[in-house]
Amino acid sequence: MFARQKPSLRFFIDSSSSHFFADEKTRGEFLRLNKRIRSFCDTESGIYLVQFGTLFHSKAYLIEGSDTGKIFFGSLNLTRRGITSNEELVIEDEYKISGNSYGSRLALWVQEYARSLHGKSVRVDDTAIASQRRSTSCMRQMLLDGAIWYELKEQNPFRFILKLPKDVVSQQANIDPLLDASVTDSISLERLITSLAPYGLEQGLPKLSDRTLWKKFCIETCYGHWNPECLREELAEELSKRRYSREPYYTKILECIHRNRQQLLDCFLQLRTRIQSYLVLNGVSGWKYAAVQKAEADWNTWLDRVLSKVANKDYYDRLVLGISSVPTPDVWSDPLSAGEFEESFCDSLIYLWSKEITRGTSNIVAQTIASNLNLNDNEKEELEAENLRTRIESWLQDNRSSIACMEA
Repeated sequence: MFARQKPSLRFFIDSSSSHFFADEKTRGEFLRLNKRIRSFCDTESGIYLVQFGTLFHSKAYLIEGSDTGKIFFGSLNLTRRGITSNEELVIEDEYKISGNSYGSRLALWVQEYARSLHGKSVRVDDTAIASQRRSTSCMRQMLLDGAIWYELKEQNPFRFILKLPKDVVSQQANIDPLLDASVTDSISLERLITSLAPYGLEQGLPKLSDRTLWKKFCIETCYGHWNPECLREELAEELSKRRYSREPYYTKILECIHRNRQQLLDCFLQLRTRIQSYLVLNGVSGWKYAAVQKAEADWNTWLDRVLSKVANKDYYDRLVLGISSVPTPDVWSDPLSAGEFEESFCDSLIYLWSKEITRGTSNIVAQTIASNLNLNDNEKEELEAENLRTRIESWLQDNRSSIACMEA
């Protein structure tokens, strides 16, 4: 502002660890931020993905005005936690632009390094970015370019917590036909919908089935099921089949909630009455829903919350699919975590190959990597994780393929 000229603001980020190519939402966020930066900065400003070679790992921040500058070197990440709460080791120096101090010489080195990065980088809004993407030459990049899928362990959103006294929950008792003998502290909407009258609505629900084989496009690792970039479309097609087979179940439940909300409330309140009678008969007091008004109010609040959750598209998609994905975590700054990740990947491949030798495997990733490495059955049986990792690394370096399983 004081110099009356547009500032220059450039971020150089490792292409693989950025997840720009592996995750659509991340790519959209990069493009949004890049556009915002370029709206008030000079023409060279923006977010650059380093496509070739290695990237300096330590963090370097260089801020220059017309006469003076500041340079920061060290472990500091440009994040809220890095700035406000983490313990970081940072070298800081202020210098004159035309001076010859240590800070000015260090700043000159950073500027030269940044200029060199332009030769192997591409800005995220470059129209030719797809064709300029580097070839895969190491296992880290191969894994980072994929995505991790995991099965959700979320609580069933259609279960209402009854808040029964602890001594009742822990016992074996036939309290009510809607509750199991081994009492669980909840009642599901599905149970109220399908149970025979007068306990439920006596309506059928489609079978919640899964006849898809989505895992055949993945390799199990210690972080979840890794899906390579080259099989992303095949996995998406398989997941669309999974959605098609599972969605009628959830559609029917939601239809029932909207059409029979009062009847479901009546069934629940009748259940509440039966439970309360059982508790009184057995000398148990202090149940949260002993009062019918409290039970009705909490039920309606809970049901509104359920409908609000499933109205969120992302939540509903996760609920229907029963699985979700995240970008592959960049754990390679920690040798122990990186080794564990790569070893689990190789161990899974070896296990799948052992199944293939005995009775066959449908795993596409395992089949294709074996083909790329030109492995016969004897080699598959003798391979160990570390040796396999070395062979994959060598294959990637020799072939410079965009992904290890590109050649089917």
